[in-house]
This record gives sequence, C-alpha cells and structure tokens, in this order.
Amino acid sequence: MTDTVAAPATPVATTLEELAAQLPDGALITDPVKTEAYRRDRAEDPDAGVPAAVVRATSAQDVQAVVRYAAATGTPVVPRGAGTSLSGGSTAIDGGISLSLDRMRDIRVDPVTRTVVTQPGAFNAEVKDAAAQHGLWYPPDPASFTFCSIGGNIATNAGGLCCVKYGVTTDYVLGMKVVLADGRLIELGGPRLKDVAGLSLTKLFVGSEGTLGIITEVTLRLVPAQRTPQTLVATFPTLDSATAAVLAITQSMRPSMLEFMDRPTINAVEDETRMGLDRDSAAMIIVQSDEPAEHAGVEIAQVTAICEENGADEVFSTDDPDEGEAFIQARRIAIPAIEKKGTILLEDVGVPLPRLGALVSGIEAISQEFDVLVAVMAHAGDGNTHPLVVFDPTDAGQRARAHDAYGRIMDLAVELGGTITGEHGVGRLKQPWLPGYLGPDVLEVNQRIKDALDPQGILNPGVLLEARSSAAPTADAPATTTPAAAAATTGAGAAVTADATTTSATGETVSFAQPTVTYDLAARAVALTIEEGRKAGVRTCATVVDPALQMVAYGRTDGMTPHSVETSRRKAQTAASTRRPSALIVPELAQKLEHGTGGLLTSIAGGVPIAFGGVVVGGLGVAGGKPAEDAVIADAVLAALGADPAETAS
Repeated sequence: MTDTVAAPATPVATTLEELAAQLPDGALITDPVKTEAYRRDRAEDPDAGVPAAVVRATSAQDVQAVVRYAAATGTPVVPRGAGTSLSGGSTAIDGGISLSLDRMRDIRVDPVTRTVVTQPGAFNAEVKDAAAQHGLWYPPDPASFTFCSIGGNIATNAGGLCCVKYGVTTDYVLGMKVVLADGRLIELGGPRLKDVAGLSLTKLFVGSEGTLGIITEVTLRLVPAQRTPQTLVATFPTLDSATAAVLAITQSMRPSMLEFMDRPTINAVEDETRMGLDRDSAAMIIVQSDEPAEHAGVEIAQVTAICEENGADEVFSTDDPDEGEAFIQARRIAIPAIEKKGTILLEDVGVPLPRLGALVSGIEAISQEFDVLVAVMAHAGDGNTHPLVVFDPTDAGQRARAHDAYGRIMDLAVELGGTITGEHGVGRLKQPWLPGYLGPDVLEVNQRIKDALDPQGILNPGVLLEARSSAAPTADAPATTTPAAAAATTGAGAAVTADATTTSATGETVSFAQPTVTYDLAARAVALTIEEGRKAGVRTCATVVDPALQMVAYGRTDGMTPHSVETSRRKAQTAASTRRPSALIVPELAQKLEHGTGGLLTSIAGGVPIAFGGVVVGGLGVAGGKPAEDAVIADAVLAALGADPAETAS
C-alpha cells in the first residue's frame, strides 16, 4: 500500500489580489462604476456605503474563500441575492465586500421525496416552474416572486399572498449548507420530514438575514400542485367594515388567499391598470379558495354572505382563472404603483388578527396627524400589513413628517401586541427599533448567538443587531474581549479601560485603549433615571451607551413605546460622541445620527456624557418628558452617580 500525502490547503488570502487569484476570472470586481450597482437594494438606503470589492460567487468554495479572507482581515461581508430587500438588509458597507450569490442558480427537483435542492441565487419563480414540471408546487409566494431570490426569501423568512393557508418560508425549509464566519461549510438537515437530532439549527438560520452564516444550498419541501382557485373581490365603504369581514372570514374558514387594499392603494393600482376598480371604496379585499371545485364554490358563497353582512358595497366572484389572476396581479403591482407617487418608507408591521381593525384605523389617523399619504395593503388573513408612507424627498418638512409617521406606525403595532416586521426582516432600516421591541433580555440572547457564531462581527454588521468593531484574532488578544473581562476599576468603580486590537479593512493592525462604562454603573444610571422621573411625575426611558456608542443598558417606565426608547438611545449616542450635553449641540454642528431610515435626530435636551475626573466613559439618554424635564432628570442622575456635571465633560 502506497502512502499518500494530502495536498496542502489553499492558503488564506490576505489581500484582494490574492483573493482574486482564488476565484474564477472576473468574479472579483473593484471598478467603482461596476460596484455601484451593488451598493443598494430595493430599500434605496441613502446611507449605503461604498464596498472595497464585489464578488460574484459561483460556488460554495468561492463563498468560503471570501469569508476566510474576511475573517483574516476583519473585513465585513454583506451577502446579497437579487437585491430586492425592502429593509436595507443587503446595503453595502464602506470598505467591505458585497458578496453576490446571483450566479448560484442550480435547481434539482426530486419528485419521489417531493423536495427541491436549489442554490440561493435562483428566483422564487424559477423554483416554482421547476416544481411544476413534476406536478408539484412551492407555496411561499411573495408579491415579488418573479424577481426575488430563494436566498433572500430564506434570509427574511418571507411569506406572501398564500401564507394564510400554506405558511411561510420556514415551513418548507428542510435542510441547507451554510458557510460559517470562520469559513467552514456545514450541512444541516436534508430531505427528511422528521428529524429532531440536535438543536434545530436549520430554523435558526432562516430569518437571520445573513448575520450568522451564508447559505449556499437549501433543500425545500414541495407539495402537490395547487388546484385552480375561485376568486372573490369585495369593496367596502369603511375600513372598519372591511376588517370586520376579514375577521369573520378567518374565524370560520381558511381561504388560500385573503388580501386587503385601502383607498390610496386602490387608486394607485387603478391609475396603473385602468381595470375599473372603484376609486371611492374605502377598502377592497381579495379572497381565493383552492379547495375542490364544489367545496370552493361553497366557501366563496360563505365569504359572499359574510361580506354582505358586513356592509360590502359590491361583491364579485369568478371561477374563471384569467379573471381571478387579473385581480391577483392588481394586488402584486400595488407597491410599484405606490412608488410612482413619490419616495416611500415601506412598513411591514403585523398584529394579532383581532387587532387588525385597530391597526388599519390607527394608521389612517397617523396619516392625517402627520399630513402624509399612507397607503395600506395587507396579507390580511394573517394580520401582516404593508403601510407605505409616501413623501416628496425635496420637501424637508414633509420628509421629516414621513419619518415621524413611520416610527409612530411601528409604535402603534407594538402597542397592539404586534411586531415591527412580519416578513421583510429588520435589515438596517428597522434595526434602531429592535431593542425596544425585544427588550433587554431577549436582545441579549440574540447578541449571544450572534457572538457565538460570528465573534468578529464580520457577517452583515448593522443588520438585525448593531454593528460591533470586528477584530481578527491575534497572539496577544483573543477574538472576543469584553470590557468586564479586562476590568481595572477607576474612580467610583464606574469606568474600566480595555486594551484591544482590531484590523482595518486593508489588513492593518490598529491598537487602542478606550475607557468604557461598566454594566453595574449603567444599570444604576437607568434605575436612577426612572426614579427621578417618578419624582418629577414624568414617565421616562433611559439608555446608557459606551464610548463606541454601543448600548450597555436601558430601561423604561411601563407604557413607554419603543420609539421613546430609540429616542433615548440617540440622545445618549449624541452626548457620548460629542462629549457635550445634547441640548448644547446646535443643529448645524450636530452629528447626523440617523433615526430609522434617515430622519435627523435634532439637538434636543436629555442626553449627557457620563464622565469621571474629566474622562468620558459613556453617555446617558433620557426621553419621555418635555426636553427641559428630560435634561433636569439627566443632570440629577449624574449628581447621584457622583459623575462630573454635564457642562464640564467636554
């Protein structure tokens, strides 16, 4: 027997030139003219960065090479598919790599196991077409199914028009191959309907928005082809009557589709299609039943009766597939039709079905309060709405009101027991609202999982969770170092100094020593803020950040909204970054800390730097009362902590 020696592994690239040599010809792009197309996604984030390079991967091995380079150099990697994200989930980062998977499009159907194995770049429609050739169907059905990728669907756990009966993407994911943040390729699950060996890691990656690993292949469950549905369209004179009909329908049956459009949406679609929709109707619902023909007819008759009982102006039904599809297409083009009316901020809030009416009516009131157009369409059968806030980007006042309305709509959904996103994902645009929605404990668990799988923070930083400074492991410092682990207390036991190293996007090692704030001090500051607010008769939110502007602790009085929590965090960041009270920062000089999707947080009182002996160790933000009240509370907290007065911190 002859001994064999394994060929040495390909060395990890540490420069873009070395990385290019490990990839197919032309796969790595640095020409700014060509990389421009990969900076933004459909969310059109105005703060999109400029990537150092774009890589158009063709295989899992290409993805591994990129991730290994990123891990070695501390370079952020932003995975993207078709670029149809509506939440900024694939927005480029300055100096990072935009890793496009659009060339990875293989599809293999196994009709015996009723599964399909596909790469992430394949379109949803292409998977449907491949399944249909074997009499099978892939149900997840986003409105953008003709041009959105399977990888993106999995990244956000997309739903769509059919999810009211058939569920969302995660219900069809059986297995996947994933490249982890250290470059390893792992295989999870497979073509098995039952498999409970180990933790459900497959489900963990669904909806993780490219922050835990990069999916290079996925195994999806298929079902028998859908029967030709019967379709009903009903219009209503009020929003309340339409949402009451929706609730009554879902209480008695499970249609294969139940969609909603309000008056602004109806009119935008009618402008586009000229199909004769009633422009005066307050709302329209579209219902389909794909039960066997006889039973479908019974269901549609029951829906007709429910709509009429709830005051519908008109009810139309058809078993003609072409007529039915015309109405479905009207719903699918609703977002593009609204986009023609101006710049949009697209919401994706969901509530329990009994609160749908309160949500839709509340959104109408918010539209009137802020004097901006808000068009609402919804996957009404599962309570997932898509309000679109429309504004003129050249009108600064209107733009500001639109951003305020955007935040208020999310607050309303959460107040009604709902969520800030049902299927579009958090991305970068909704990330500021996530801490308030999840709460500190759940947020901390999310961060633990992220840190465990991506300790350097190189995978899609800033999506879902706040970006943290990436650091390549060195002989002198571990890959993850917490301030508490390196604590050397100073002054009143408040501040610590953590020595660390990080690696720039160009591979240069940078050393720094940065004072920061302990969790104990932050928690005490939060508790004091709430107590000072109680004394003053003000419901308050408090956030403490460290010098890197990362949140250390936060708290709020019962009843305060996530929007208020976010405001307190921005105040804290303003104070920590400028080393002056937020009230002293005039608008012309204020750091442009973006609120949500771009609204500038103006210089309002309530943010103060936390300093001991002239050393700023963090920032405190207080929100909830009037600016003057917030400022008084913040100063009182500094005094109780024994910290320097805010005015002397700079």
